[in-house]
Amino acid sequence: MKKLLSLVLIALLVLSCCSAFAEEKPSWVREDPSSIGDRVVVYSTLDDAQQQTVEAIWYKYYPDCTIEWISDSVGKLIARARGEVNNPQADVIMGGLFESDGTVYHDVLQQYTPTIADELSKVDPYGYYTLFDIQYMALVVNEELEAELGLTIDSYESLLDPALKGKIIQADPAASSSAYRQFHTILALMGDEFGDEKAWDYIDALIQNCDGVITTSSSTVFKSVISGEYVVGLTYENIVEMQITKNGADNIRLVYPKEGNTACASGAGMVKDCPHYEAAAAFMDFCGSADYQLARSEENCARGTNTTIKYGNYPDDSELGLVEIDWEWLGSQKEALLETWTEHWAEYAG
Repeated sequence: MKKLLSLVLIALLVLSCCSAFAEEKPSWVREDPSSIGDRVVVYSTLDDAQQQTVEAIWYKYYPDCTIEWISDSVGKLIARARGEVNNPQADVIMGGLFESDGTVYHDVLQQYTPTIADELSKVDPYGYYTLFDIQYMALVVNEELEAELGLTIDSYESLLDPALKGKIIQADPAASSSAYRQFHTILALMGDEFGDEKAWDYIDALIQNCDGVITTSSSTVFKSVISGEYVVGLTYENIVEMQITKNGADNIRLVYPKEGNTACASGAGMVKDCPHYEAAAAFMDFCGSADYQLARSEENCARGTNTTIKYGNYPDDSELGLVEIDWEWLGSQKEALLETWTEHWAEYAG
């Protein structure tokens, strides 16, 4: 009888341990991790630190599925994917895909809805993106150079100060997703109505004060300000906070333009006819997960879309003067807006 009781207790203990293990494994992780294959190819705009955050969580649950990173700006990654349309090489495009894009990238993507979509504050109405990031616009200011010029840079308007001519750096909206975000944020804030003559007059004046300075890489913006090559750059919230709190850049500060701001979600998309579908699907679910987004918040200072966690100590939306934008309408206007931007740059860049 004692032997039988011991066996029963052991069995209950085993079941209890198995149950605890099952509870510990997040719902987004496949029941059989080996079922997704041994690799996933990710075209990504993420920098090295952001990629390391991905890997720390991914390999915890999928240790046998290697992430193969191909890094570049979203414009170049999309162009690459389009060139491979008859023989896709990538499984996922991660980063730089915004709800403001409309349908412009759908030709290289296929629809996929994450299994944990009900946890997310933002879900792509078209069904192509897993939205995992919410981006706010910002300026990055080199405080030492600002002080030398006797300026206080606190707004878009302050970028027109003649003392800053040739000392401002921004990325090309046609090549950088965050630069496009800055562009349409300015169109929303610097006129009486979105993209009116007043807003374009501001853009023309800003182009002239930039004095021909532009880059195709968003990372070049903050790096050039940190190095002292430029006084101020047009960028986004979390990348500046990351340089200050994680990388020890003590000569810069994060500035929210006092005219206001916009908040736009971005994420990842599955490549059409991708070579490793199961891995791609698992990766899309991963992007929306609380596990990954909490790690992003802690390691990359990023705000996310998963509603089950909190994101850092950033200002509340009510403090930033957010303006609403019709993302679907903006998406339909993207190509036309970029074409107009290119024309204005050609005319006013000097």
